[in-house]
Amino acid sequence: MKLLIVLFAVWLGIASAAEPQRKLGIAPVSAEKRVALVIGNAAYKSSPLVNPVNDARAMANRLRSLGFDVVLRENLKQREIGGVYREFRNKITPGGVALVFYAGHGVQFKGQNYFPATDADISSEEDVPLQSLNLGNLLDNMEEAKAGVSLVFLDACRDNPFARRFRSASRGLAKVEAASGTLIHYATRPGSVASDGAGRNGTYTEALLAQMSEPGIPVELMLKRVANNVVAKTQGKQEPWVEGSLRGDFYFRSVAGATSSTAAQPAAPADFTAVEISFWESIKNSADAEDFQAYLEKYPGGQFAALAERRIKKKPAKADQPAANALVPEVFKDCADCPEMVAIAAGSFEMGGPEKNQQPIHRVTLKGFALSKTEVTQGQWKAVMGSNPSHFSDCGDGCPVEMVRWEEAQEFVRKFSQKTGKTYRLPSEAEWEYACRAGGKDSHCGGGDLDRFAWSRRSNFVEIRPVAGEQPNAWGLHDMSGNVWEWVEDCWNDNHGGAPSEGGARKDGDCSEHVMRGGSSGVTPNISSAAIRQGSGSYYRDLGFRLARTLDQQTNTQAISAASTSTVGGVEWAESDNGADINWHEAKLYCASKGNGWRLPTVAELQSSYQSGQSAPCGSYTCKVSSNSRLTGPAFWTREQDAHTEAWAVSLYVGKRGTAAVDERILKRAFCVRRP
Repeated sequence: MKLLIVLFAVWLGIASAAEPQRKLGIAPVSAEKRVALVIGNAAYKSSPLVNPVNDARAMANRLRSLGFDVVLRENLKQREIGGVYREFRNKITPGGVALVFYAGHGVQFKGQNYFPATDADISSEEDVPLQSLNLGNLLDNMEEAKAGVSLVFLDACRDNPFARRFRSASRGLAKVEAASGTLIHYATRPGSVASDGAGRNGTYTEALLAQMSEPGIPVELMLKRVANNVVAKTQGKQEPWVEGSLRGDFYFRSVAGATSSTAAQPAAPADFTAVEISFWESIKNSADAEDFQAYLEKYPGGQFAALAERRIKKKPAKADQPAANALVPEVFKDCADCPEMVAIAAGSFEMGGPEKNQQPIHRVTLKGFALSKTEVTQGQWKAVMGSNPSHFSDCGDGCPVEMVRWEEAQEFVRKFSQKTGKTYRLPSEAEWEYACRAGGKDSHCGGGDLDRFAWSRRSNFVEIRPVAGEQPNAWGLHDMSGNVWEWVEDCWNDNHGGAPSEGGARKDGDCSEHVMRGGSSGVTPNISSAAIRQGSGSYYRDLGFRLARTLDQQTNTQAISAASTSTVGGVEWAESDNGADINWHEAKLYCASKGNGWRLPTVAELQSSYQSGQSAPCGSYTCKVSSNSRLTGPAFWTREQDAHTEAWAVSLYVGKRGTAAVDERILKRAFCVRRP
């Protein structure tokens, strides 16, 4: 569950230019009407919590000191919910500030977020809307009352106490699409859960209280500081998340000359400068390049712009790095209508993640195996089993089969093995995660950019799509994050304690349930991560599987030692470049779309190709290249960035490197490489 903050639009009001030389100081709180609803729920019938009432009381006191008229409720009961809506709505004035703070349990149901009353008796998902406070209703109340500034803080970050009674595997709260002029801030990523805290207050609330009274800090920067503090305190296990944007600045406590208001006022130069100086003073000693990027976005022509740009260049953003041990997998089929299988060489990796059921992170060493490039499709299922159990049967034969129990997946495996004479099976949980990560450490199967590699929740509904509709990961495997959950062989265990180090399936634990991996189109992106794992003894409309196969010696040897005539100096170069001018983002996408580990080269790889190469035509130029590749231009992008807006390129015409804007297309092409 999570702490969510919704902040509606606020414009920066600037006083008259008649006082250009006044000193920068702390201004009193804004004159606009400020109203807050503060709720702390702790005394639940099941899974009571420790900190929410403490959190609510501390937040109420802090908000009163910041000029808010506070409505405080502790351990809200069902009968009080309607009255809370009415009282809060009636206090909101048009153009004023409306704030909600909630601490306690929170659950999602059909894309909506609910906060159960402490006396709720929830036996199924359908009980949730009837016995809970609805976030959507609170947001509607603030919008209908025409609040100029709306803020909602939700420290609803504890494990769902009703999860075992729900059909859905979703955890945490649902992502809320922020309207224009709205900020939504979660205590942890959407779909994830966070800690109640070991002290008097919850981890997020403690960090929030520490930052709210800082004068002259725009709320966006304040929330980033809160996030950094939470990440540091939880050692990366909890990461706050923000959605949306404001049309102006909002300050909980202004400096002189900077006020929060609901209408834009003419800006006086002296006052604007005072606000800018306050902003700069708050970040000038920061070690985070994003602070200086935020300054440049707000003050692109500011008096500290040049210094901010230099600070950013000293701390360039890290580009996505391909796996150090990326290989070129062999792809094969056991029969004409069999699925394509990717032969994956033996290797080792660090398995696990930050969540409790993903711990401990441990090293696993695996033998070679094969995994199907896609999930088993409805067409493949029907060819073997005769019928189609899928809820989304209208999607077609190219869509993944779903609504399949683990035992039914095992029956398919048995029949398919008989058909081919090969030993097919479900992958072990360790094999699945190893193949998903493809030797890397990205958050999802293919990289951190989930929209490129996975079909996950993009609406309030499950939307299954045909397999291979998104880009594959570095080993050519599609849809390992998103689309449908995937069964694996293992019995369910609450964590990785006692897991085999050789990567075999776990047969101990609760074998009435089995593990499913990868998330689906019906869950938030965080629940489609490489480490996410859930247990189930049932079936869902977004639950399918993919095939694994034990390799025979011949195929295993091919997977490990596959080579190419284009392999030179330890890397394999593509047969040609992309054939046209292209910007850096397009070049990365072009190489990744080739699958099987193709990527942009490093500066060193391109310069090495030039230094050891032979003369070859490259369009109207003559380049030097170490492979027999066909080149159509002289300069090529590398995967290395120099700053947020620039990346390195290398000329194979003169062998020199240089930087260019990432959106520039002049004489820059993609010449892809992979490591066998």
